[in-house]
Amino acid sequence: MTSVPSPLTPDQLAAHSLLSELRTRIAVQPLPYQYGIETRALESLWEIFGLARNVMKAFPGCKVFSQITTDMLNTELRPVTAKWHRAHQAGVLDSKDGANEFRIDLNALRVKLIDFCEQLQLMAYGGICKDKITPPVVNFDDLEKCFIPIEFGIPNDTVGKVNNFCDINTSEAAEIQSRRKHYSINKTEKTDAVGLSLSGGGIRSATFCLGVVQVLSEKKLMKDFDYLSTVSGGGYIGSFITSTLSQKEGYEAISKPYGPDTDPVRHIRQNAKYLSAANLKQRWMMVTGALAGLILNLSAPIGIIAAIALISNYTSMLNIPNFWLWIAGVSGGASIIGIISYGIGLRFGWGAKAGSIIVAVGSGTITIALLTFIVSKGYDSLGKVTSDNWKTATYLAALAFAIPLIAKFIPIFNSLRAKNILLKYSLILAAVIVPLVSLALLYSFRAVGSLSQVSTISWLSGQVLLILIIATCSIISLCLNINLTGLHKLYRDQLAKTFVENDNKSDDLPLEFVNTSYRAPYHLINTTVNLPSSKNRTLRDRRGDFFIFSKHWCGSAATGYSSTGQWKSNGAAVDLATAMAISGAAVSPQMGPNSVSSVSALMTLLNIRLGYWISNPKIASKNSPGFLCLLREMTGIGMNENNPWLNLSDGGHIENMGLYELLRRRCKFIVCVDGEADPRSTFEGQLTLVRHAQIDFGVRLEPRLDDIRLDPKSTLSRTHSHLLRVHYPDAGPGKPEAIGLMLYLKLSLTGDETELLKRYRSISPDFPHESTLDQFYTEEQFEAYRQLGVHVAEGVFSKALLDENTTPADVREWFKQLAKNMLESADNI
Repeated sequence: MTSVPSPLTPDQLAAHSLLSELRTRIAVQPLPYQYGIETRALESLWEIFGLARNVMKAFPGCKVFSQITTDMLNTELRPVTAKWHRAHQAGVLDSKDGANEFRIDLNALRVKLIDFCEQLQLMAYGGICKDKITPPVVNFDDLEKCFIPIEFGIPNDTVGKVNNFCDINTSEAAEIQSRRKHYSINKTEKTDAVGLSLSGGGIRSATFCLGVVQVLSEKKLMKDFDYLSTVSGGGYIGSFITSTLSQKEGYEAISKPYGPDTDPVRHIRQNAKYLSAANLKQRWMMVTGALAGLILNLSAPIGIIAAIALISNYTSMLNIPNFWLWIAGVSGGASIIGIISYGIGLRFGWGAKAGSIIVAVGSGTITIALLTFIVSKGYDSLGKVTSDNWKTATYLAALAFAIPLIAKFIPIFNSLRAKNILLKYSLILAAVIVPLVSLALLYSFRAVGSLSQVSTISWLSGQVLLILIIATCSIISLCLNINLTGLHKLYRDQLAKTFVENDNKSDDLPLEFVNTSYRAPYHLINTTVNLPSSKNRTLRDRRGDFFIFSKHWCGSAATGYSSTGQWKSNGAAVDLATAMAISGAAVSPQMGPNSVSSVSALMTLLNIRLGYWISNPKIASKNSPGFLCLLREMTGIGMNENNPWLNLSDGGHIENMGLYELLRRRCKFIVCVDGEADPRSTFEGQLTLVRHAQIDFGVRLEPRLDDIRLDPKSTLSRTHSHLLRVHYPDAGPGKPEAIGLMLYLKLSLTGDETELLKRYRSISPDFPHESTLDQFYTEEQFEAYRQLGVHVAEGVFSKALLDENTTPADVREWFKQLAKNMLESADNI
């Protein structure tokens, strides 16, 4: 280094003084994305003006120093501080996403400030000594560990072992390899699977996910996704992707996030109100169809009530005083014998089971007999009143049953508040009226059955009429297909018209024949198989299991997996639209761990059922799901993995992120799009998945969600996204411990959104977490959620994060840049 003459000149002294400040500030060091606070960085830049001013005053005569410093302040520093002053006051820099552009400006300014510091060093010391750069948050070795290849596929040592996992892995790997070959992707076979999960949340999630997928398509990265795992509303867009790419060439058909809409996207936008009727005729058909299904489902209960009335009339003709009390007494005696037998059996180790059966049957008979006795006594007092006012009872029953169904299709109830109030109070009304109406119907049948002649037809007595009612209801029940009488078919048909693209003008796109050109990812459609009666403790606690539909295999660990062609939907092959509708069957009597027994019975009775019964190919049944299945759906009794009929409902009833199956398959890179309603930032779906993955697979996820959690004052988040490690355990030969990466994108606002989004929030304060009950989106509402998806996705392509290349060639390169700037040190986890 050149020697410095003494004494020092004012320029040298001034340069040395300012250097002491600059070289110890963030202005000449990188600001870590993980920990850096942008507001403080901007304030530090402001302080340079004051420092420079004080130095100039302290060292009169520093002419050269003053000139180059003033030039730097005015031409380099001031444009940046002036630009971000208002943003700072508005709080934009309080969020990571809002500050991304500031970080870009800061990085550019840092280069210029380093050059300025080097000029000051020459002035002060006669030479340049470059400063060492602050070490990155995640060191090189930790980053490299995150990118060691992983063999994908279902391992052999997971809980709920999959007997034919080898066949599943083989067919899925072949499908993925064919897709990679189509896009000329050179990767080692069966390694580093890339998965995209689209969460549940109805049309809200579907629209949000559409925006994200459009950006990924525009960035030429959708071609890298091997798996597409969807739930409920995410399945709407997942099915749209699968059906569109099955018949159209390339992702151009679903890209263009900034417009104009492609034809397939325009079709979705125009049909966002997919549950709305197009005209009065269609609305009338929807209402009458739902009511017809309700009446058909009620045929069996009506027949049972008629049979009870017929039996009651015959027993009353026996002239046995207190007949039902006598039955109760006999049953009580049998129960006492059973209890004694049970006790002896416990003592000597034999007959205990038989004794317990006798006790159970006896107790049940006593209960039924006493209830029948009370009902019979009630008939003596109320029978005439009921029979004289049977019309009123019928009208009340029809009203109680019909209101929840009619409300879904009448425009006046499109208001979410009106709909919530109506459905809430109609269900309460039904819960009160239905038992009373059933009792009134029984009394009416008894009154009718006691008549010697009910019309001009001489042979048509009351008893004969009851027998005819019982016979008619029995025939209807035997011919009943409850998949067609419920709301599922209506729901499925409306969804199919909006989201399932088919050039053949038919929405019947068999699942086993989708994606024959290998353009789309391998689609896993997640549902819940409801198993409240399972003998497996884990399944009984969860009341269900993870059931998937896919091109080659369908099933769950509990029920076993069979090839897709073996599963039948109403006797035909399972099609994409039906699987999509099942995955979104949120309103069902059986809802996995969310089931409520009392509500289940009422919902079944009112036919508020989007769930679906599918034939178990391992216990094949050629019939249709009938009244027995309806009774199971109402009570939960007999619903286990070994039955010929399995009840399926929304995948979100057990896991709403769509991540479970991707983790089961040990995907290397995962993008999770979370569009569920989460107004209180509890992250229920994500953290439920974390629990299931740890318990079932030993897969450890450690999300840090504080920056995404809503600030209670501003009601905004600091960021929309989070990158975390996925720790896969040792899973046997070929599958050692490994690290994957997951990018989590959350439906949220950070304050830096477009004016369109700000306007929509001003008129809808619940945005972006409006209730999932609202499935009738206007054009503005649809566009608000779609644009939010675009905004969130664009945020993870910011130059502040992708500081090496903003147009990565593939997902691996994209994640490498994200990992450098978003991952926390492994030591801090």
